[in-house]
Amino acid sequence: MGTISDKARDKVSGPSWDALRSQFSEITETLLSVNPDTFADLTTIYIKFTLNNASSSPVFAVMWVKSSKQLVVGLALPESLGIEGLGPAPKGMNYKSLTGYFVVEPGTPVPVELAGWAKRAYQHVKDQ
Repeated sequence: MGTISDKARDKVSGPSWDALRSQFSEITETLLSVNPDTFADLTTIYIKFTLNNASSSPVFAVMWVKSSKQLVVGLALPESLGIEGLGPAPKGMNYKSLTGYFVVEPGTPVPVELAGWAKRAYQHVKDQ
């Protein structure tokens, strides 16, 4: 499994994140499990999931952690229109190369398809 930075882990450590922490962990572990070299790091309001920890490494997924009320995940899939469970970017959450998004709120499950989507997004970015 890949690595998550301490900054990213600390972002969701406060009590306001209790309702989403298990979903955060599940999403993070699923995205980082696609390859042992993957890396997740916090920017200001989102966590970038990259092929490795080099500063120029391509992004295959992003998780917005702007609010403890929801997690928004975007994936860099070769095609995402028509993939059930994925939609367009929510307002203000566009990121270059991401093509499919989903939202998780407290009490809602992480899509079971995430593991397959994560592998496809990783491979798509790696092959470019």
